[in-house]
Amino acid sequence: MAYSLIDTHCHLDIIQEQGQDIVESLQKSASAGVKKIVQIGIDLPSSLKAREIADSFSTEDLKIHYTVGCHPTETHEFPNADQILAFAEKQLDHPRFTGIGEIGMDLYHDASTKKLQREIFSKFLEFSAKHQLPVVIHSRDAFEETYEALSEFKGKAFGVIHCFTYDYEAGRKFVDLGYYVSFSGIVAFKNATDIHEAAKKLPLNALLIETDSPFLAPPPHRGKRNDSSNMPYILERMFSLREETNVSVTEQLYSNSEKFINRKAYYA
Repeated sequence: MAYSLIDTHCHLDIIQEQGQDIVESLQKSASAGVKKIVQIGIDLPSSLKAREIADSFSTEDLKIHYTVGCHPTETHEFPNADQILAFAEKQLDHPRFTGIGEIGMDLYHDASTKKLQREIFSKFLEFSAKHQLPVVIHSRDAFEETYEALSEFKGKAFGVIHCFTYDYEAGRKFVDLGYYVSFSGIVAFKNATDIHEAAKKLPLNALLIETDSPFLAPPPHRGKRNDSSNMPYILERMFSLREETNVSVTEQLYSNSEKFINRKAYYA
């Protein structure tokens, strides 16, 4: 079956750094039915690169959107936060600028920076709320901290919890705050039972799928470099978890992704 897919979270620049040319990545992805890709910024250099990739490699068949962000583990970039936001403000009228991210909280790698992470996170959330831009949230081992920060902007900020790794109850709380929940190749991992339950039970109109390439390749490519051409494996795992028809799942996920990249919340 031929699919129409949108990869809502990809790092083409890192794929390139790991040895696969961007053109090759895009050719493979287009052959797999991918119509759009969101290229993610994680710091100032990658945010500038994201805009460059979107402008240089978008075609009629595969359009590239992009975000501008400051990843919570990129603490060396925190002093550049104002510069990143100034660049983001210049992107507001770009037709393929999607929003702000990655931003968020990560206590897995270094919990000692929690206070600083939270300050930067709130700074970017405030900007997003002001300009009604969706945020791309990275949250690892930091559910409570992430939820607390987002709750302060309830009704003001919106976006997506990318690469969701919590359980159904956590996912429900994020959805109730107005956030999409996005599933990566982890949803196809055999033992990811909490994530399976979330993908099965959360409302379909609030779900997205992504690769987070070049990371987290789904089976049968687990452990290898990932790219957007693996989106069908993630979609097919969603088929097996959902009660809706495969066609309904495909069409709803595509529609949700379109809304997200066009800066709209799932409830809009």
